Amino acid sequence: MSDKPDTNDKPELLDSIIGLIDQTRHSVAKTVNQELTLLYWKIGKTINEEILKNDRADYGKKIIPSLNEALTKRYGIGFNKRNLQSFIKLNSEIQDFEILHTLCAKLTWSHIRSLIYIEDDIKRYSKKDLKNLSYQLPKTNYC
Repeated sequence: MSDKPDTNDKPELLDSIIGLIDQTRHSVAKTVNQELTLLYWKIGKTINEEILKNDRADYGKKIIPSLNEALTKRYGIGFNKRNLQSFIKLNSEIQDFEILHTLCAKLTWSHIRSLIYIEDDIKRYSKKDLKNLSYQLPKTNYC
C-alpha cells in the first residue's frame, strides 16, 4: 500500500491547480507574443531609419540579405528576408507606437501581419480608424 495521497480524494484541488497552470501559460504566451510584436516593429523602425538616412534604395536591397545572414547565424530562424520585410512593412504601415501598443494587446503577430499586407483600404482599417479603434479598446499593461 502506498503512503502517497490520491488526487482522486481531492479532485477540486487538482482542477484548481490545473486551472492556475493553464491560465498562467496562456498569459505568458500572450505576453511573449506582444513583446515580440513590439520587437518586430522596433526592428522595422531601425531598418527604415537606416535606409532613409542613407537615402538609397539599392542600399535597402543589400541590407536585408546581410541582416538575414547575420541574425540567422546568431539567433537561428525567425529573421529571414521575408520576416525582416514584414518588420519594415509593420513600421511603415503603423507608425504610431500607441496604436501598435493597443493592437498588439488584442491581436496576435499573425493577425497584424495579415492586416498590414492588405492593400485595399476598404478591406483594411485606415490609420484614422485604427487610431479610433485604439481609443475604444481597453488599455492593458501587457504591451
